[in-house]
Amino acid sequence: MSAGDPATVRNEKPTLFVCHGDDGGPWGHPCKRVQEALRAADIDYAKVIAAHGAPLPFLRKGSRETLREQTGDTKLPALRLADGTVLTHSKAILAWVKRQS
Repeated sequence: MSAGDPATVRNEKPTLFVCHGDDGGPWGHPCKRVQEALRAADIDYAKVIAAHGAPLPFLRKGSRETLREQTGDTKLPALRLADGTVLTHSKAILAWVKRQS
């Protein structure tokens, strides 16, 4: 099977990019909410802790350029699907999870 084969794409896990707060953030935190939704929907995923979680650029520690290279944006959380599509913002990710049921 080649990398572009539809069967291969279906078998690849999506990759979730989250902030340093990861799954231990406060109730309602976007990175935590999307992980809870993925687990509840029994969707297996790879996870990358991609950056410091401050939403305002001047409060962040470090650059998010690596995140931009991997997802095309600096927003977290982000979900890169097996076909290369990237969803940013928790609402878009949660809507995708809901459509998988």
